[in-house]
Amino acid sequence: MNLLFFLTVGDISSSGKFLFVRKSIVCAIAIYITQFVVQQPFFHKRWLLNFLFMGWWFLFAFIKFTVIDGGSAGIYEKEIFIGTYGVAAFIALQYYFEKYITKKRALLVVDALMLLLCIPPVITYIHYIIYGYPIIYEEMLAVYNTNIREAMEWAVSYVGWGNILLLLMGVLGIYAFVHYLRLKVIRGCKDDNKQRNKYIVLAVVIALFYYPLFTLSKTDCVGHFVLAAKYSNDIKHYSKDIADKYDAIQFVNDAQICDTPHTIIMVVGESACRDLMKAYNANYRYDNTPWLSQRKDDSNFIVFTNAYACQSLTQQVLENALTEKSYYNDKSLLESMNIIDIAKKKGYKTYWITDLEGEDSASTFSLIAERADNVIHTDGEYDESMLDGLKQIDPTENNFIVLHGRGTHSAYTERYPKEKAVFAEEDRAAEYSNALCYVDDFLKNVYNYGIEHLNMQVMLYYSDHGENLQTGHGPSDHSFDKVRIPMFVYLGKEYQNKNQDKFQKLLSRKDDFYTNDMIYNTLCGILNAESNYYDAGEDFSGKDYKYRLDDLWTFGKEVKVARDPFLNK
Repeated sequence: MNLLFFLTVGDISSSGKFLFVRKSIVCAIAIYITQFVVQQPFFHKRWLLNFLFMGWWFLFAFIKFTVIDGGSAGIYEKEIFIGTYGVAAFIALQYYFEKYITKKRALLVVDALMLLLCIPPVITYIHYIIYGYPIIYEEMLAVYNTNIREAMEWAVSYVGWGNILLLLMGVLGIYAFVHYLRLKVIRGCKDDNKQRNKYIVLAVVIALFYYPLFTLSKTDCVGHFVLAAKYSNDIKHYSKDIADKYDAIQFVNDAQICDTPHTIIMVVGESACRDLMKAYNANYRYDNTPWLSQRKDDSNFIVFTNAYACQSLTQQVLENALTEKSYYNDKSLLESMNIIDIAKKKGYKTYWITDLEGEDSASTFSLIAERADNVIHTDGEYDESMLDGLKQIDPTENNFIVLHGRGTHSAYTERYPKEKAVFAEEDRAAEYSNALCYVDDFLKNVYNYGIEHLNMQVMLYYSDHGENLQTGHGPSDHSFDKVRIPMFVYLGKEYQNKNQDKFQKLLSRKDDFYTNDMIYNTLCGILNAESNYYDAGEDFSGKDYKYRLDDLWTFGKEVKVARDPFLNK
């Protein structure tokens, strides 16, 4: 244990090294107590199989040092102590099961638990192989808040059924083999030791397991997952906290943007990368955005050319895009006003229309959605089902509508009906382009219905994040195709006539740089809803918008937009 520590310690202070030595002495005492309880040496062959656990975690510490972190100045004592305390705990647990639960099948529990606690290093290493980076907190937050369908679609898209089945067979095979070896080793050992008091043994087992389990909850993917669960539970108070702020909203301007009943529609896209859209990339081999391409020549549309996602994961994007919170301020979600409440206070009947399943209710954007007057779950298989939700809107009222669907999220073939496939090639690029074509047609239908039936005066579309066809949109590798997004706004003639200054500002910024965590303030500006919960510096439609290329961040606040390699070509 100490040898591995000093081989992988990196460049830390002598006091840090001395602290580990002191901790290792405590660990040695725990091992001595284990030997005393089980009445056999720590390295007795009876406990041989349990050392697989220690070896696995020691190997993980060594791989982190040499491969994942590349010999950086880290410290891997958590992995080392998990392995050492863990083997002692499994030895005591095996002793307990042998002495007091005499059925050999009961040892299956020991093997299952040992296998389960060996999984985190596997997840970390597989992630590193795929992305070249270790798992980060934002990814675990997305995992915690995803639903079963989305998780299965991701696994099928990026792992494949064959590999999933092979992995399951491998795990079951290892489990069966380890159990077989354990029983074989036990049969080859004499057991003439007297029984200890079983309650004392059980207390020792619990005490020994406490430290490795506690440490595991603070390291690597498990540690990030625990933090994600805590954060997601904390934000469930959002509706209660924001209700008090609603009464305090004070607008600078009480005027409506139009004199007649009208509708504002915001469509939140999903996983759309502008690099892979014909409307943005004239040389792209698939003509997958025919409607949007035509809108570029429509004087009522502004198609922005340099919009970026603030992060490459949906939850983190939308909790910023829909609220005051952004990566340019220090506001927390719980203290941030949202665009739904702003629109309500401004006099709009508010709607959130989605075809996402109910499992998404734990996500921050669903907590914001609940602030709407009407939340409509269409439960359709495809995004076009949300058009039925639009038909429930009263055109004689002022309406603010958010449409949030599946967009082009993987698996791409699940995003459109087979009969609507335009490109026949059997590759991921063609499947993604078919999904983009379907979204393009959906946007056309939303636009047509809004114009014909709802006196739509504003239609804003932006994608939450982009997509890489090989690795999806996980943020670990900071690949810029995951944050280059499409964004456009339609402004009706009535809006333009009454708000010419804002129309001209947006038009003049068609090619300016922008990140979608500023959507909230931009919509506040578009709606004449500037208030005490508004930052003019983040309003793309206002005269005081203050951000330039060198000021903008993406992937949270990890990478400057100016580092996009596309900009340096």
